[in-house]
Amino acid sequence: NYVLPTTVTGNIGSITPKVLSAALTGNITRTYDGTTAATLAANNYTLSGFFGNDSASVSRTQGVYNTPNAGSDKQVTVSLVPGDFTAIGATNFSNYALPTTATGNIGSITPTSVTISAALTGNITRAYDGTTAATLAPNNYTLSGFFAGDGASVNATQGVYNNPDAGTGKTVTVSLQPSNFTAVGTTQLSNYVLPTTATGNIGSITPKALSAALTGNITRTYDGTT
Repeated sequence: NYVLPTTVTGNIGSITPKVLSAALTGNITRTYDGTTAATLAANNYTLSGFFGNDSASVSRTQGVYNTPNAGSDKQVTVSLVPGDFTAIGATNFSNYALPTTATGNIGSITPTSVTISAALTGNITRAYDGTTAATLAPNNYTLSGFFAGDGASVNATQGVYNNPDAGTGKTVTVSLQPSNFTAVGTTQLSNYVLPTTATGNIGSITPKALSAALTGNITRTYDGTT
C-alpha cells in the first residue's frame, strides 16, 4: 500500500575532534646556570593520535626542567598553544584537539665548569711563636662565582702564614676540602667546582714580648751614688 523511502536525512550528527597527545623525545643538555630554562627543537616532539597521513610539527623551543640542579634523565615540560603547531600536507586541525603540554625525561644539566673562587678577608693577629700556624673564622672567607640565590659558608679554621716572622699584611693560605663547605639555602654544591685553596694578605704577627731579670749578686763599697 506504500512506496517506501530509500534514504533518510537529518541534521542530527556530531563528530568530536580526535584528542592528540604530545611527548618529548631525544636528549637536551646544557650547563647549570641556576635556572630551569630548557631549549628544544622540532625533533624533540612526538605527536600521536593522527589518522591516515595526517601529521604536524611543533615549533615551540622553550620549556622548563623540573629542577635547576645538575643531573641526567631530568623531566622537561613544555606548554603548548595552537600557534605552536604546523599542519603537514592536507591535515585539518579542526578535526583534532591539539595537546596543551608535552613532557619527557629527556633533560641533562651538567655542573658548571666555572670554579668558585675563595679569598680571605678581614684581619687575623697573633703573637710570634716561631710557627706559621694561622687560625681563621667563617667571616674570613669570601666566595665568588655562585649564580643568583646560591651560596655557601666555609668552616676551615686552620691555615698557614707565609713565614713565622712578625709583621703585618702577611699572606695567609688555607687548603680546602669539599667537607669544608656548607650550602646556604637550597644551593646544591654538586652544581659547582669548589675551590681547593683560599689566600689573602690578612695576617699580622706581633713581636713576642720578652722579659728580663737580674740574677746572681753584685757587691761594692758605699760611695754615695746609686
